[in-house]
Amino acid sequence: MEKELINGVKDMGLISDINVTPFIDIMLVLLIIFMVTAPLMLGGVQVNLPKARGNFLPRPNNPTLISLNVERKIFIDKEEIPKADRQVYFQRLAEKSETGEIFVRGDSAVQYSEITELMAELGQAGFARIILVTDIRPTSTPEPDPGTAAAPTLDAIDNANEANLEPK
Repeated sequence: MEKELINGVKDMGLISDINVTPFIDIMLVLLIIFMVTAPLMLGGVQVNLPKARGNFLPRPNNPTLISLNVERKIFIDKEEIPKADRQVYFQRLAEKSETGEIFVRGDSAVQYSEITELMAELGQAGFARIILVTDIRPTSTPEPDPGTAAAPTLDAIDNANEANLEPK
């Protein structure tokens, strides 16, 4: 019986199909690796961003991120910038910037005045557009207080106006 199987295989000839199973396995492993490491490559130091209402904006391809952490240290991506060299470093960074914009990430524990000082330094260095980065706060409608009357909606006002304008 073995001879029949061997002869049957020989009769089939050369199989020229590519086995794609190992290729798919490797691709799936690479996909998982990129999915795990992509959030780590976003840049910057750990900062607790303030929360604000709004929608997510598309992330630019290669943003310049500057971070101000709780210890009041300034970082470009993950590199700390000494206070003495800050203005010269910002000017060089502004000259290299293609879009003239920079993203500022300030920890929520940092006072607003310190963030505005940083923004002023960036503006003096030549950045035309300074963008503040925040976390998105979930938008939810607050429950009305049962003791107060609800304010009329725009639809209710429009319906009331239409009813008053119709001839009787």
